Order: sequence, then C-alpha cells, then structure tokens
Amino acid sequence: MKLRNKLFLFSLIITIFPVYGIGQIFYTPGEYNSLLNTKVALELELKSLNSQYANEKSNLQKTIKNLEGQIENLNRDIEHLEKKNQEEKTLCEKKINELEKRTDILKAQSSETEKELINENRRLQENHDKELKKQRELLEAERKKYLQERADIISRFEEKIAALESEIKNLNNELSELKDLTEKQKKELSRMENQALELEKQLESEIQKGEIRLKRFHDRLIINIDDKISFDSGEAALKKNLLPSLKKIGKILSQFPEYNIIVEGHTDNIPIRTKRFRNNWHLSVERSLAVLEYLLNNNSDLDPRRFTTAGYGQYNPQVPNDTPENRALNRRVDIIVIPMLKK
Repeated sequence: MKLRNKLFLFSLIITIFPVYGIGQIFYTPGEYNSLLNTKVALELELKSLNSQYANEKSNLQKTIKNLEGQIENLNRDIEHLEKKNQEEKTLCEKKINELEKRTDILKAQSSETEKELINENRRLQENHDKELKKQRELLEAERKKYLQERADIISRFEEKIAALESEIKNLNNELSELKDLTEKQKKELSRMENQALELEKQLESEIQKGEIRLKRFHDRLIINIDDKISFDSGEAALKKNLLPSLKKIGKILSQFPEYNIIVEGHTDNIPIRTKRFRNNWHLSVERSLAVLEYLLNNNSDLDPRRFTTAGYGQYNPQVPNDTPENRALNRRVDIIVIPMLKK
C-alpha cells in the first residue's frame, strides 16, 4: 500500500509530453531534478521489494531443504530398524529351532509339560510377529505424516512466492500506466484519493471490524461489502445494520456526481436453487440491485445515469473457493467508483 501511495504521488508530478507536433512543455533544472529524484526513489523502493522477495524465497528454500534432510534421516532410521528387526527375527528363528528340537525330545516323552512348552513357544512367536508388524505400521505412518507435512509446506510457500511475483508484476504495470497519465487525469485521481480518505474516515468502525474493505487502485476505488452484514444466507433483502453504512457511502458518492459507479454482486460456488432464486447468477443480480436501489432511493443527489449493476454469480472470486473462510470472502457486493479519465 505504501508503494502504491508513493507511485500515486509520483503520478501527480511526472512529466507528460504532448503529442508530437502540438508543442512541448519545458521544466527548469530544479523541477527536472525533483522529478528525477522521485523516480530514483521509486526505483530504489522497487529494488528493495525485489530484494525482500528474493530473501524470502531463499528462506523458504532453506526450510524445504531442512525438511528434506529430516525425511532422509527418518528413512535411514526406518532402514536401521528394519535391519535390527530382521536380525532379531533371525535370532528368534534360531531360538525357535532350538526350542523345536527340545520340543521334539520332550514330545517323545509325551508329558504334559512338553505340550505346555510347545504352546508357549507358539505364543511367543505370535507375539513377536504382532509386535514387529505394529512397529512397521507405526514407522510407515510417521513417514507418511512427515512427507505430507513437507508437501503442504512446499505448497504454501509456492503460493506465497506466486503471490509476491504477481504483486511485483502489478506494481510494475501500475508504474507503467501512471507514466502515461495527463494532468487532467492526475487531478481526477487526486480527487478520488480524497474521496477514498473521506470514506475511510466515515467507515472507520466498519473497516476495523472487517465488515467493509476499501481497495484503492490508480484508476478506480472498490468498496467491498462483506455479506455477513448485508444479507442472510440465500437472501437478497438488505440487513438493517448495513443501512447506516450505505447512507454514509451514498453521501460521499454524491460529492462526485461525474463518476461512474458499478454495483457488482458475487457469490461462492455452493449451488443454490430455491423458489425465489434459480441459481447463483440470479441471487448475485438481485443483491446488487438491492444495494443500488437503496443508494438511489435514499439520496436524491445521486444521478441514476451514472450507475450500473452486474451479477457475476460464482465466476469472479477474489480467492479460490477451497475453504469456508475463502468462500465467505467471495460472498460480497462491490461498489466500484470509476472517475472519468478523459485524455
């Protein structure tokens, strides 16, 4: 977020060269040096982020190497124990052979004691075999456990590395796009930044509770409303505790009447089919309409011509729908504010 803010500030002062043939804008050496210093600072911060990513990746690789070493040690322990068990089995077989010889001698005498010794010998052998089997099963289970933990750790680290690489790519793209902004576009983005700050101030309580999240990009502002405060499960009627927050949002939006606003409805991937809603598409559309209608009905300063609704169902998730927590994040309504960035 800090880098984005600095990139945004940098976008306000970056030099814009008009189309060839119309003319050029000249700056004093002081202004040029100021712009150059800002650019160098951004490049240094980007280099720092790349270095941080490289360090974290190196640490993850060291952790993976340590886990592989632990697994290798465990495999050696298993081999050692199996060898020891084989030696014990050989020794037991030797003792059994000796006992069997003695048993044969005693058996020839046909005494009751001889029969008891034979049975005891059999019991000892059976107990030994059972214990050996149990130990092998325990070792195999422990080995599988370590292998699974290793695979899970590698998977999590790979996801984190991919996320960092994606973040760096997005920052590079934003930096490239910011260089192409006109002065008029910069002013509009500055106004949107002020709007975002005012929304953060007005919705401070909801944001701290995690009920509403603000996402700022250089060309748009997204107000993300969690479904746990907005709708009951499988319903499209607004909850009463959401209404004060929507009033605050509508009041701020009315101060920027020239902005386009899209209200989007989103669901998770759990199928729904009720008397009222045929599927997740239907539910997401109705939820976006409920938010849109409340905003327009409770603020006459909002121009309906600037509003659009969309229902994405389950097909535009923020995160994979693979856990209950992730599915909760995907059930949402987004209010997207887009300034008119005309060149």
